[in-house]
Amino acid sequence: MMKLMTRFGKLAVVGVILFIAVGYLLVVVFDMISTDFLNPVERQMKKDMRKAATENEIVVANATEALRSVVDVANELSVVKTGMVFNFEAVGADGRSANFGVVQHVNEVKGERIVEEHMVVFNQVGTAYNSEVDRNTHAVVAMHREPQYSPYQASQEELENIARQFLKKIGSSPDQYGSVINFSANHKASSEDKWGNWFFRWDDKQFAVPAGLDMDIPPFIQVGITASGFIFSYDNTVQLYHNLSKEDLRTLCGFVEMPQSDDSSLDPEKGIVKVYFSEYEPFQNKYLVLPFEPETDFDGCSEFAKSFLKHIQETVIPPEKEAVFCTQEAKLCPDGSYVGRTRPNCEFALCPGE
Repeated sequence: MMKLMTRFGKLAVVGVILFIAVGYLLVVVFDMISTDFLNPVERQMKKDMRKAATENEIVVANATEALRSVVDVANELSVVKTGMVFNFEAVGADGRSANFGVVQHVNEVKGERIVEEHMVVFNQVGTAYNSEVDRNTHAVVAMHREPQYSPYQASQEELENIARQFLKKIGSSPDQYGSVINFSANHKASSEDKWGNWFFRWDDKQFAVPAGLDMDIPPFIQVGITASGFIFSYDNTVQLYHNLSKEDLRTLCGFVEMPQSDDSSLDPEKGIVKVYFSEYEPFQNKYLVLPFEPETDFDGCSEFAKSFLKHIQETVIPPEKEAVFCTQEAKLCPDGSYVGRTRPNCEFALCPGE
């Protein structure tokens, strides 16, 4: 009797598996047949939806691995070893960033987005903490998770050292950006722990956008760490502003009004020009980044920017064997036009009428 029941049990399991398999095949066949009966437009829309869904799955998978790698480094360097589980889930495949963005304000409450933001947004399960990964580059823009505490209290120097090691290990060391980055350390009290939290921050206060536009928050890198040594937050918008796409740079270039500048530098490999100001309002001690694309005749840029960039172009004279670079500067003439440095001595050309 026992053998008979066991045999019937096995047959029942096989029957259930067959039933599920046949059901799945019927769904697939029905989907294929229904698609064939759709008109060409509807059929193409359905294919596009499937393709987009597949692409989003790939994007989310890549973003998840990028976030996991940052969390792993944070876990490795944290003194407190509780709360080490990777419990983040994607809640949006194409969202906006909380701290990055360039807008043009229409009025006091309404603004138009000038630079596109495409973030895969994650939430730490069971908390209100969100993280962001750039959809296109898979760079982690923000990692926020619930702080973990212990009775141990580290010194500010120890905590700063942990924060700097963390940034170096994930490839976000502020040192790569040079003197434009300003460092600060801030301590904040916490209702959850008597020792509180430390925030180590690096700001690029010199980066500017054209007049009439505003950044959500100027570029910054920040690491949040509890006084007991648990890394619970990381933000980096410097990488976004310093690596704006050519499309975004062209858009910004269209807003440039630049009556004067003090200096500039050309990066031929990146195809950008940095324009520096010292006293000209509203850009005191700031710099603008413009796209350098002579092959497009600086398409997208304002006439102010085009005039400036064309004079930069004229300072690069290609002889027979190799290019010669003069100092990348432009001089403002009394009539509002620009002249650049020219061969053979890289001196400024004469202004009209001189």
